[in-house]
Amino acid sequence: MKKFAAFGVAPVSLCLGLTLAACGGIAIDDDGTDANASVAQAGQVEYLLTAPVESSDPAAAATAVAASPKFPAGCATGVKDPTQPMATITLTNCTGPFGLLRWSGTLSATYSKNADGTLNVKATSTNMTVNGKPAQFSMDRTITVDSATQRTVKGMSTWARQNADGETVTHSNAWTAVVDTTTRCRTVNGAGTTTVGTKSYATSSKDYKICRSADSDSCPSGTLTHTVTPGQAMVSVTFNGTNTAVLSGPNGTRSVVIFCQ
Repeated sequence: MKKFAAFGVAPVSLCLGLTLAACGGIAIDDDGTDANASVAQAGQVEYLLTAPVESSDPAAAATAVAASPKFPAGCATGVKDPTQPMATITLTNCTGPFGLLRWSGTLSATYSKNADGTLNVKATSTNMTVNGKPAQFSMDRTITVDSATQRTVKGMSTWARQNADGETVTHSNAWTAVVDTTTRCRTVNGAGTTTVGTKSYATSSKDYKICRSADSDSCPSGTLTHTVTPGQAMVSVTFNGTNTAVLSGPNGTRSVVIFCQ
């Protein structure tokens, strides 16, 4: 299987490889891992469709996404529709974050200009599978090219798949990401929800910032707050740009190690 790296404008992985206890603050159960994975995987899909955009012109945006060099041969390929501002991405046995293996299918993204001059992108998946099981993705985002070096991406996306136990995992979010293309940093604020069976995991993001260094993400800064239903247990994780975060919740406050550089 071939892996791909994608850079630029996108919502980001929330827990960055945190253990379940670190991300949720309490030993909820393995469903918390599914919640973390869903956020990262949905963000990876959005990377494909938003990262290369440099212009609010729909045709130029579709062309850039289709032609982006982030697609390695044999894993993901892109093509622009010859008559409309639409990019189609075909995935073949790709590998993504948090156990996203044998990822195949088609993503179709249509770009249009909003009345205020910003760029809209609507995307859907077709015949998508992950680890041999059905998966679905949809997105409706607005991209504002604020300047030559800054982009603002806001709106919603949904991502659904089956986990190893055959349960349906559904994730939706409404993030706003401000991206600095010079420093390759992105700052995310907003909320997301992941459902696994009868449980729901709500996450809010406050000034959650990640920068890219070489080909990997650096350690984050900012705060994430997680609430699980039923039970309404709430835990906050405060990041300071290092591989140590501070977790505060029902069991007190402690430092936890996260997987980042």
